[in-house]
Amino acid sequence: MSTRLLLAIDEHWPTRPDCPWVLLGPDGKPLSEGHSEPRHWPAAAECELVLTGPQCLWLEVPLPRGARRDLPRLLAYALEDRLLKDPDTQHLTLSHRRPADDGERDLAGVLVVARERLRQLTAQLAAIGRPARRVWAEVQTAPGGEGWQLSLSPAGAILRSGIHQGVAVDADLLAPLLAQQAAAARAANAAPAQIQLHLAPATQAPDLALLQAETGLAVATGAPYRWWQGVDRKCANLLHGEFAFREAGAGWLGRLRPALVVGAGALALWLAINVGEALWLRQQVGQAGERIERIYRSTFPNSPVVAPAAQMRQQLNLERARHGLLRDDDALALLALAAEALGTDAAGAVAAVHYEDGRLDLTLTGPAAARADAIVGLLASRGLLADLRTDGGTPHLLLRRENLQ
Repeated sequence: MSTRLLLAIDEHWPTRPDCPWVLLGPDGKPLSEGHSEPRHWPAAAECELVLTGPQCLWLEVPLPRGARRDLPRLLAYALEDRLLKDPDTQHLTLSHRRPADDGERDLAGVLVVARERLRQLTAQLAAIGRPARRVWAEVQTAPGGEGWQLSLSPAGAILRSGIHQGVAVDADLLAPLLAQQAAAARAANAAPAQIQLHLAPATQAPDLALLQAETGLAVATGAPYRWWQGVDRKCANLLHGEFAFREAGAGWLGRLRPALVVGAGALALWLAINVGEALWLRQQVGQAGERIERIYRSTFPNSPVVAPAAQMRQQLNLERARHGLLRDDDALALLALAAEALGTDAAGAVAAVHYEDGRLDLTLTGPAAARADAIVGLLASRGLLADLRTDGGTPHLLLRRENLQ
């Protein structure tokens, strides 16, 4: 385990930016401890918060037994009459669940914190480069056990009246509030034998005689209260659901995951369509080639088949020449195709023409010379073998029909 920086955050933070902190080493023991503003916090691999005082409420409510997916709805319904604000504005964390006495329901412990408060804290810490990996509630991390455990610190007081119960108490009204709690416990026949007091360092001890007189309970001094000692994996981490901690960059990935899935699906579909189209076109080309070969064999039964399409074109050219017609590789035929490719640039585009053995050499000038590469592509699309060469800075367009090899 790496180093952990624990921060005791009260209800005034970050308006009052200083707070107690402790740096724990890999063995969980403190390396250093202090009280300062964020710029003086020591470096650590992880940052965790302990929400002190009344920022977090810990309640235990009866729940009907149901599916886990219904738990958020059931908790909100059970807490509706126990909260001053709408449960939808609160972030709820299940701390424990145990069978109720009637055997038909469960008792669920719920840690309640204002959703907006938790959002403010996590956003502020992330902004200063100290993202909170976990958030704990002091009402649960303060010393607890059999009987009543009262923890006093400069931040306030926490009363643990059982393993699954804890409440923040106003330190200025400590005696009357504890007296009220003791009277309620006696009425329920659940009064403890004594109150065990845990004092944080540099905390003024209360008047024990006054506490005993007000509550009617003996008060004993227990181990010193160190706010960070009760933080362990048995406590409930408040960061879950929408507040769940994500590593750097994971948040963006998580938000982009639906779009990435859709994009991957679209890409897979596009590839499948294109592969299918390519296979279909290949089949069509194969069928066309077979048809040309059949026609050539039936027309020229005594000629060997080498390249049926080119051989048929050659035979057609022979017949055209026999009847005094132009062959498709004659100069005029090639020049007509070149003029079609030149388009509106044809006028004045050719400075010189040279034809020899079925090859036409055009010396280009003007706008046609500037777009000679595009003209080569157009001629190639018309079934010509076109090439471009430069002689002394002057572009020459060479074109011919494909010869039968």
